[in-house]
Amino acid sequence: MYKRMLVAFDGAETSMEIVRQAARFARSENSMVDIVTVCPEYQGDLRIQGDTNVLYDMYDNIRSALNTAVKECEADGVHVRGHFCIGNPTEVLIEHIENLEADVVALGTHASQLLQSIVIGSVADAVIRQTDSDLLVVTGNQELSLERVFVAYDGSAEANAAAQEACALAERYGAVLTAGIAYEMDMEAFSISPVVERSVVEKTEITVEAIKGIADAHDLREFDVAVRYGNPAHQVLVEEAKQNKAGLIVIGAGARSKLSHLLVGGVVHKLVYSSDCPVLIVKE
Repeated sequence: MYKRMLVAFDGAETSMEIVRQAARFARSENSMVDIVTVCPEYQGDLRIQGDTNVLYDMYDNIRSALNTAVKECEADGVHVRGHFCIGNPTEVLIEHIENLEADVVALGTHASQLLQSIVIGSVADAVIRQTDSDLLVVTGNQELSLERVFVAYDGSAEANAAAQEACALAERYGAVLTAGIAYEMDMEAFSISPVVERSVVEKTEITVEAIKGIADAHDLREFDVAVRYGNPAHQVLVEEAKQNKAGLIVIGAGARSKLSHLLVGGVVHKLVYSSDCPVLIVKE
């Protein structure tokens, strides 16, 4: 179970939904929630504009939004604290993640100009590279639900970590769990080369048995494996998750620098931006 969640909040109204969904998940996990807002220090001289109160008014507005977010979480029965910070966003967020020992960080796929992009951009990229915490990315139009969980699986060490977490979640919440295995292979390749076809089939069988072995170690309400061949792989996985009415997609990624590489154009990044529902990125 996740004991402590850090939610990166930029004060925008659109980010309130990220807080709400993350808080509901935290309440289910009985997690402590720390909502962190980081305002960068202004480097210029506002006196040139003739009004030195502009910056402080902005800070007050964002602080007020943070207080509203905290009160809403408290009303929903969540153990929560708010942190309003001024400084270098990257340094402050990483410091809070480490000091608070957050084992999961909730982010959104969009943010106001204050924090730039929380998933793509210098601040987020640095945070992702320098933390080993799992990431809950609230994305898509569908709210987070733990009735049906979908885990992307390819037999790698990262996928095994994701599968273990997905199985644990499904076991705790009595969720239907589906493991999606996608091979980025054009169907023409099968007819052109029987050797390629045989190799892929054999690899598929090994991968299926591996995920079944992980699932068998848990008391799952219902488990299924969906194997799809297609191109691109991330779209195949998203389509399969949607077809299974998943409320959460779980996918694994390497820690630190490996995850940075994946998020800047790999399957994880593309899946996050294509998903109709929240995505839990599990660090290996």
